[in-house]
Amino acid sequence: SHQVAVDVSKIGGGSIVAADMERAYIIANKNLFPWDHEAGKDDPSGIRLGTQELTRLGMKEPEMKDVARLIKRVAIDKEKPEKVKKDVIHLKSQYQTVQYCFDGDGAYEFILR
Repeated sequence: SHQVAVDVSKIGGGSIVAADMERAYIIANKNLFPWDHEAGKDDPSGIRLGTQELTRLGMKEPEMKDVARLIKRVAIDKEKPEKVKKDVIHLKSQYQTVQYCFDGDGAYEFILR
């Protein structure tokens, strides 16, 4: 799986961080951890990030560093999500085509063998 759970309890908690990120067009799920109490299920300690959509659009390691910087700006630096959103849109605009294992007709050549 291409998922990461991050403890954000010291920087606002899962609900606040996930909501701020969503306003910046970065989607994350709030996520319970084993130490979270049942009563706090609406505001868990963590967030869950997935890279499936990013890799499907062709992003690789260098772009993941860019994504991490965007997340940091919202979650840690507490930059206004609306400002970060512009940079998220710019990065995403460069990745609009779904990537597959094979380029062009390569998939068909593989299947026909």
